[in-house]
Amino acid sequence: MQGTTSGGHSRRRSLSFWGICCALLALTVCATPVHAESDRSYKAVRDWLEQYRDAKPDFTPGEHLTIKDIERIKPFLPQPAWEYYFFDDMDMEVAATGKYPPPADWGKVMSSGHTLDEHGALFGFNGGGWPFPEIKGDDPYVALKIYWNSYWRPGHSDYFMPMVAWGRSEHGKLDREFEFVSTAAEYAKGDHCLVEGYEGVKSKSIMEFRSPRDLAGTRNLQIEYTDPYKENDSWIYSPVQRKPRRVLSSERTGETQGMDFIREDNMGFGGKVHEQEWAYLGKKLVLATVNVPTHPDAGGPHLWVPNKTRWEVREVHVIELIPRSASHPYGNKLIYIDAEIFWNVWLTAYDKKGQLLRIGQDFLKYSESYATEEGKQAPYVKVDYERNAGEQVFLHVGNNVINAQKPHATFTHCYVVRKEVSSGRAKQFYSVRNMASGRR
Repeated sequence: MQGTTSGGHSRRRSLSFWGICCALLALTVCATPVHAESDRSYKAVRDWLEQYRDAKPDFTPGEHLTIKDIERIKPFLPQPAWEYYFFDDMDMEVAATGKYPPPADWGKVMSSGHTLDEHGALFGFNGGGWPFPEIKGDDPYVALKIYWNSYWRPGHSDYFMPMVAWGRSEHGKLDREFEFVSTAAEYAKGDHCLVEGYEGVKSKSIMEFRSPRDLAGTRNLQIEYTDPYKENDSWIYSPVQRKPRRVLSSERTGETQGMDFIREDNMGFGGKVHEQEWAYLGKKLVLATVNVPTHPDAGGPHLWVPNKTRWEVREVHVIELIPRSASHPYGNKLIYIDAEIFWNVWLTAYDKKGQLLRIGQDFLKYSESYATEEGKQAPYVKVDYERNAGEQVFLHVGNNVINAQKPHATFTHCYVVRKEVSSGRAKQFYSVRNMASGRR
């Protein structure tokens, strides 16, 4: 009996040990994405695009999509996102697809006579409307015309934008948190320039870091020009160096201040048109975070993706970019530009071997929605969201960028309000001299 009892205790200890191991394993499985072994090849996203080209959704407005709805979601979520966006407590609220009119004077103060050259560069355009209001799929320059509409979309400048960004590695480990503020002024306003004598300038912006400590006080001045061949001017000022440094054009393809995005990926594409080969891959219905109620929570096992927020089914133009430079980190990039509002909503980029390098998504909110849904406030400054209502533009309230090969991600909230400045204020504020003095 003693032997039996002893053996029973031994068996119970053994069973208890393996029970604990199984429980821990179960917890680990629950914390991982459903599609942990996804195909990350460029071919896979092209196959997805063709397989679900004509798919129609059966979602009901107000419905919350969960892990049980993966097969219904797949046709409308870019294939590279499946690995990160499908997880146990996922919650995607589907809203009715909205219509979002541009400002009342959009297209009425626009100059005419603009043209595209043989490389797709746009000349003679100064804003105020869509440069190409009619988009035809059989146009040999259709991809470039869609891009130029996106580049000149309403709401791209004239804002005050406090931001917080969280850099996380796997399992949600917070590596760095950034606080910074960006302001931007639109100079090219169709029939006139904001500052006399600065014709040829599209916009100017300044970004200043508050934290982390090693970046506090660092400022970046960016000047964009209407000439598509003229390299944008950019300077960085660091309190340590005490002298502005010009940013080289080659730095457009390097990661920014330790974050996971590159300058050239700004709003889908922020580089030079003539440095890319362009191809139009047609239209597609996708789920996108368009007109979110407020800044999305970070979700998923790594806290890399938006969760418990509002999505719409949007028709997008899918455009392929192939860098001409052999030294560029990308072999192919797809951008997904909304066919109505011409904002980029998704980005998927691949290395020279055709493997996923980055995936990104933008979170957008229509200005008129602020009348009934006020956004979250930044932790270090309060903004007046009432200024947004009446503008009839979209505002960029955040984004995520996942570097699939690190692996690492940056998740950002933008607490943006519309803000126009006078000619005199713009001339004084957006200058290299002001970067060093720090006047506001």
